[in-house]
Amino acid sequence: MKPLLKITEKIVETKISRLGSIQTHIFLNWHHIAEKYAEITFPENIKFYNKKKMDGQITLKVQSGFGPEIQMAIPFLINQINARFGYKAISKIKILQTDIGFIDQKEKVLKNNVEENKRPLISDTIKDNELKLAMKKWELSRR
Repeated sequence: MKPLLKITEKIVETKISRLGSIQTHIFLNWHHIAEKYAEITFPENIKFYNKKKMDGQITLKVQSGFGPEIQMAIPFLINQINARFGYKAISKIKILQTDIGFIDQKEKVLKNNVEENKRPLISDTIKDNELKLAMKKWELSRR
């Protein structure tokens, strides 16, 4: 039995392959290319001028409010993309700020804290009161 990823990857790759190997590779591997910026960006389209496969322009959709951060990261992103191909495939990045459904880091931290607080304490299962008190102090200090 094949994993779902293997099946869908082939279907998506054949549909995207009409765009060309460079575009397909960038779209499918954006999370690895953009690294920490992948959560707040995604490539919308790629244009090549004069039917060349060099010096293209990639349009990135960026979560509202992160435009300046991505603007500063443009040299990094261009370097990451071009390093994958071994030549200057992309020379420009155009930024479109929009709401792409990014969850704020503070919200993620709050959700994680709420989930941790829902877990029962190990000390709740201990019957000896002194040991139970010591375990509660230890568990609370570890959070």
